[in-house]
Amino acid sequence: MKSFAFVLSTLIAGLVPLSLDGAAPFRSFSHAFAAPALSQTPLIATDQEVRRFFDQYIERYNQLDVDGFLRLFSMKAKQNQSDGFQEIRSLYSDYFSEMISLQNSLEEMKVEIYQNAAEVRARYSVNQVLKKGGEKRVLKGSGRWVLTKEDGMLKILSFDYRNERTP
Repeated sequence: MKSFAFVLSTLIAGLVPLSLDGAAPFRSFSHAFAAPALSQTPLIATDQEVRRFFDQYIERYNQLDVDGFLRLFSMKAKQNQSDGFQEIRSLYSDYFSEMISLQNSLEEMKVEIYQNAAEVRARYSVNQVLKKGGEKRVLKGSGRWVLTKEDGMLKILSFDYRNERTP
């Protein structure tokens, strides 16, 4: 019994200094092995900011505003993993010049926001009226946009899409 009391008093004497600095001498198993807290680095944008960006995207596209539309792209932008900014400029300039009107809409928009980028996936539908013969066409498909921030503004870093021409 004396040896038990001696061991107990030795343990208590050894643990008391550990608790004097306010640290708990015993922690739960899960707390002891929990991962350190992740840094609280802010996300690149809010969901609302991304959706406002796409409101501008749709508005400028539908208005055939090639310069305004292209200002939404980063100078480092890629389209379908190959076209650089100059090719994108040429493609949209030619495309918009062939149209009387465009009516683009996005559906099933899914937004993922990270610290250095935002990814948006959506289905789109574009009603076109061509200058040549007034032909009407509908394009439907799916797209994936990756946005980055440049000079405090969201910009398209990449845009990949697949479309189908419907009758």
